[in-house]
Amino acid sequence: MSLQDGLYDAEHKPRLAYARSYFLGYVDRDSDLEGLEKCYVDWRDYPEYIVVQKQTDNLKIEGGINKETIAVKCSKRGNDVYWWRVWKRIKKLYNLKEQTLFDPHSNIKSSNVLFTTLTYDVKQSTISEAWETEGEDLNKWIRNLRKKFGRISYFRSLKASKRGYPHIHVLMICYDYEFKVIEIKGKYRILEKEEFEKSRHSFVDVQAIRRFREGVKYVTKYLTKTKTASASY
Repeated sequence: MSLQDGLYDAEHKPRLAYARSYFLGYVDRDSDLEGLEKCYVDWRDYPEYIVVQKQTDNLKIEGGINKETIAVKCSKRGNDVYWWRVWKRIKKLYNLKEQTLFDPHSNIKSSNVLFTTLTYDVKQSTISEAWETEGEDLNKWIRNLRKKFGRISYFRSLKASKRGYPHIHVLMICYDYEFKVIEIKGKYRILEKEEFEKSRHSFVDVQAIRRFREGVKYVTKYLTKTKTASASY
């Protein structure tokens, strides 16, 4: 059975459930992911609609029922409806008040806003195992950070790496802790980085954010890139 055969149902419609079932058993470290990407695009661009009917009871006036039937395009991860909904959520971040968190020329710098990148160690597992466990891995990582640093809010952007493994960008706001900031090779780092690595099985990069909107731009640009580029960054 080919990659394409694993995607379509008996009516030759692309079905995500079929693809997931097939690919989770197929994809490994050495697989060519170009076919998988094409199947995803076929599914994403196949338009599907949900039919909704609105009924108005006019028995007292006209002795009947008025019916209005409309078709609403379904949201699929990556299609135009999906991105419209994503933008509705993230545009609120751009409306937040700008805040400068530290002076880059000061001898003592601190910030409670961080931008972290989580890169998966491919030696840990297969691609399918990595995606199956990534959600719980991220939640565990956040829980452990909250135990150490207190209340944390975060916004994440998830994509696939060139090798097909999960690659996550996280904008993080810590309400109860200020991180000590140092500048290394033009980037702002924190002295507490080791604490971010303790509960993570793979690679962690942490940058301190000087202005809040800089952090918003960092994480949302990856969402935009995901929208406009292919899945094989």
